[in-house]
Amino acid sequence: MATYSELAPYTYLLDTVPPGTRALTVGWLGEGSDFPEGEVPRGFLDAFISLARDHPSARTRGWHACPLPHEEGVLPYPYRAEAGDGTIALGSAEVRVRSASGDVLVAPDLAYHYVKDHHYLPPGEFIEAVMAKRHVTEHGS
Repeated sequence: MATYSELAPYTYLLDTVPPGTRALTVGWLGEGSDFPEGEVPRGFLDAFISLARDHPSARTRGWHACPLPHEEGVLPYPYRAEAGDGTIALGSAEVRVRSASGDVLVAPDLAYHYVKDHHYLPPGEFIEAVMAKRHVTEHGS
């Protein structure tokens, strides 16, 4: 998976972003990435996994594995998370939300694992947009 700085211009699957849309990256972590750590608000992980399950964007044919170190060794591949009454595999799509300022914030769905298990703290505007469930489709709405 590609690695990007927080809130950098999104360029990974650029043809999935409508022309004129300002899309920014969130949570594109890679091996050796430095990232902010902290606690997200209660309900954030539930809101994120609901968006990943119900509104995936830019789905790919392959799976990305977590590039960060794990105390218990290698994570199951693909990574699976509980979502409602079932589970979903993460690592092959994106979660896209609109910030309060109108930007589209794009995170790999595997960011759920980064937050839950690595204590990654996404930018505040992303947290707010996820909590508000302002999802964005590949067509920009």
